[in-house]
Amino acid sequence: MRHLPVTALCTAVLLAACSQSTPAPDAAATAPYAARPELQDSGSQAILQRYADDPGLLAALQEAYGERPTTLSRPAVPPLGTLDLASDRVAYIKRTGWGAVSNYNAQYAAYATSGSVPYPGLDWTRDGCSAPDGLGLGYREDFRPPCNEHDFAYRNLKVYERTDANRLASDDAFYTNMKTICAAKSWYARPACYTAAYAYYQGVRVGGGSSF
Repeated sequence: MRHLPVTALCTAVLLAACSQSTPAPDAAATAPYAARPELQDSGSQAILQRYADDPGLLAALQEAYGERPTTLSRPAVPPLGTLDLASDRVAYIKRTGWGAVSNYNAQYAAYATSGSVPYPGLDWTRDGCSAPDGLGLGYREDFRPPCNEHDFAYRNLKVYERTDANRLASDDAFYTNMKTICAAKSWYARPACYTAAYAYYQGVRVGGGSSF
């Protein structure tokens, strides 16, 4: 039996491999959703195009359509009243900035303008939502309450406990609060809302570092 030299054999293998057609890359996982009638508005289409290959957007769409369980988990927060003043203040910031919007609103109403504060040195200023790169413009008012709470978390944790973990937890809580709003909408409005919420979440994850 005639044996090819090693170099010739390698060349033959390479030529055979090159002669085979390269499989086409899989279409974006979110592509089937782009044709859904609930997502035909220009804002949703822009977000679908921007994050077409993003598994996070796919997960958001699957939640919106009931194709996977909705995840509305919140970061763990420490208890109050068992630590020194400085540590208790950080715990209060986390409980207020990472919890439900209703709790943040109650704290804001009680302390932001009353002159009575639970802990000294807290920043209650807020400025609502900035649409990320013009995406999700129609949801600035829907998401204003979560944006206000997110402002509180960022503006206080960057002073008293500035860590990457705290920034991530603040962003994750923000996303949960937006999805909570979306989950309460009608089945037809829910997908576009989830799509916008993901764009806002990516906006703070990618562009929020300079504000924290």
